[in-house]
Amino acid sequence: MDPLPSIPEDLPQHLSKFKRSKEDFVVRIPVLTNVMGSIESLFNQPKAAPLRLAVPILLFLLTANLEALAQSLPAITGDQSSAITVRAETQEKNGDLYTLRGNVVVTYREMQVTADQATYNQATNEVVARGHVTYNDPTAHLEADELHYNVATGRGWFLNGKGYVRPHMRARHGVMQTESPFYVQAKIVQRLNELTYKITKGRVTTCPCEATGWSITTGGADIQVGDKVIARNNIFHFLRAPILYVPVLVDSIAPRPRQSGFLLPTIGNSSQKGFTFGDGFYWAINRSADLTLGAVNYSARGLGGSAEFRARPSADSSLDVSAFGVNDQGPTGSPQLAAPGESIRAVGQADHLFGGFRGVVDVDYASSLAFRETFANNFTQAVTSEARQMGFMTKNFDAYSMNFYVSRYQNFLSTTGGGGNSITIRETPSFSFSGMDREIANTPLFFSFDTSAGAVARVQPDFSTQNFAERFNLHPELTLRLKPFLHFHVTPSGGVWLTRYGTSLRPDHGSIDRFLGDFTLDLRPPSFERVFSRPIDGYFVKHVIEPDVQYEVVHSTDPQDIMDVVRFDSLDTLAETNQIEYSLTNTIMVRKDVPDGQPIPEARELVSLRLAQVYYFDPTFGGALQPGSNVVWAPTAALTGIAFAQGRNLSPLISVLKLAPSSNYDTELRADFNPTGGGVLNAGITSNVHRGPMGLSLTDFFISRTESTLVPPSPTTPLSQIPSYNLLRTLASYGRSDRKGFDGAFGVDYNFVEGVAHQVVGQAGYRFSCFTVDVEYRRFALGAFRRENEFRVAVSLANVGTFGNLRQDQRLF
Repeated sequence: MDPLPSIPEDLPQHLSKFKRSKEDFVVRIPVLTNVMGSIESLFNQPKAAPLRLAVPILLFLLTANLEALAQSLPAITGDQSSAITVRAETQEKNGDLYTLRGNVVVTYREMQVTADQATYNQATNEVVARGHVTYNDPTAHLEADELHYNVATGRGWFLNGKGYVRPHMRARHGVMQTESPFYVQAKIVQRLNELTYKITKGRVTTCPCEATGWSITTGGADIQVGDKVIARNNIFHFLRAPILYVPVLVDSIAPRPRQSGFLLPTIGNSSQKGFTFGDGFYWAINRSADLTLGAVNYSARGLGGSAEFRARPSADSSLDVSAFGVNDQGPTGSPQLAAPGESIRAVGQADHLFGGFRGVVDVDYASSLAFRETFANNFTQAVTSEARQMGFMTKNFDAYSMNFYVSRYQNFLSTTGGGGNSITIRETPSFSFSGMDREIANTPLFFSFDTSAGAVARVQPDFSTQNFAERFNLHPELTLRLKPFLHFHVTPSGGVWLTRYGTSLRPDHGSIDRFLGDFTLDLRPPSFERVFSRPIDGYFVKHVIEPDVQYEVVHSTDPQDIMDVVRFDSLDTLAETNQIEYSLTNTIMVRKDVPDGQPIPEARELVSLRLAQVYYFDPTFGGALQPGSNVVWAPTAALTGIAFAQGRNLSPLISVLKLAPSSNYDTELRADFNPTGGGVLNAGITSNVHRGPMGLSLTDFFISRTESTLVPPSPTTPLSQIPSYNLLRTLASYGRSDRKGFDGAFGVDYNFVEGVAHQVVGQAGYRFSCFTVDVEYRRFALGAFRRENEFRVAVSLANVGTFGNLRQDQRLF
């Protein structure tokens, strides 16, 4: 046999044809096909055209979308760093057959292909590599027994391919991410043409050992490059045991993977809803929108349906709409507790609409409180009696803001079905235009204004207005910004409120005009500061005391007009007042002491205490406060978020204590004290502690039985019949979901007044090297409508996806 003389002249023509088809092959295909490209390079000349080597994988089995993995190579030149080198112990030619034997090694930069033997038949255009065929680069290691490829027809096949690849993964919410590669193998990989590949008997996993992990096997798969993969006879194995058989799996391998099809079914169990089974269909409408339709059967309640629409019309706009409904038949033996209904949640925004406007949509709708209480996923949603829907367009320019908006507010009064069990307020449509403070002709006077116009309506069990009643408001204001005098800052301001209503509480519901004038004087005395000269425990300490006094007076041309106003929002709660508010804030700040020459760290707040109170010179607000009335007027609502008994000169003493001794601990305590003695009226505490893998959060709200009522109760009213609240929420957690090992959380919402835990939830999970298992137990005790135990489970496969009915947004850690 003669030594291998030179490359045949007609071979590059065949290779260039293959190369053109291969340049388009940059998405997921069987990884072993890269060896074909490597053998092609074996016979390439140094000045060949640019070559693109794909490094794809056998991920057609996965239901999750994976990024295509490709390595783009520059043009091959005479430079040694870009040259292809071929080594073999012997090189021979026998007629039309060229043979390389013994430790055949083909190297191009960081890529290397090895084999015991490689041949090329010039007559048949067949390339064959046998014996320990391997492919290596920084992202993959692949092995095969044989490689057959015809450079003329572009057809070829591999035998017994296996190895691993490290694909570039897109981070996806709720999917376990690891650095583990994908371990793949296949009995036969065939290349039928430049766009079609076929796999026989394949397997994929991210676990180094299948005995302690998972894998998916397939009987066969057809790969359409740039489009999709269709896999048949698929079996999911867990700890080597077959768990789930799926006849057909379809996965998109387009550059932007989106494939319509049925989703994996969800299975669950609930003591109140019974056995649940559901499935859904995903429709990829186009590259910017998709729709998911689902159905679920509650064996003890009835059939439910869901829909979720998502759209991303542009880079700065989005719309997400989800709907859920159940034809509830009620629990077995208690049809009176049936709560059929539906809910809708929609969130959308567009930053650049026509004319420089920005648009926002935020919809939270529930057909009834009974439906929400029965089918909500957590305690907070279940007990929320309010539902808000709004949409607006806004444009800000210079110091001005223009808004067009619609809104609907509904507050359910009870779980009783039918009409008349809620208060509904609508503002449709409405317009507002406002201007911030603008200096007037180089004077200390500043002018601002706020105006609005729209149609409003209110419906409640004992009252309703017409569907569209006009409301117009104009509020101009002047502010005088004086220079400090002896470190005192004095800022007076005054304005008027001109409001026109198309309806009223008068017997004839006729229109009224409300005219208010207001004056405010803000007095800020100088603050007192002291910096301690010596560090305390390695920290410099600074103490700051800040007093503040604000006087406000509001008068009306006709106080009766205030009484006749229908309340739609905070604008309509304005009332006459003559009051003075005074507050004192104490703050201790610390800064770590560092040696000279080192950067000085920023000071942080260690502890602060703010005390505030209001004295009302007219506690009846010009007669607006009437016995038996449950209206909360603006002079009291502006002080604290918790209602208190009105009609007194002194408001409660409001205190806010914040404590943050370290970055791992913070506490905020808010309390309202009775000005006439008697202790705490209302209080709330929020505290968070984090140390290593452990965390603890606590929130408690307390509202007094007597002093929280808007009007003091009759002395003969039994204490048990007066509302009182004391709700404690705790959450303890351990571990981190992004680290290997155990993690868990336990939470409870406990009502001390009723002596019942409205919600108890426990979650636990263990993260292995290539998968995570999470379980949840949740118990609801929400009265007659919901006393339920739920169990959920989820299994997350590394870099693939999550299967089960425990969703990411339901996890506590």
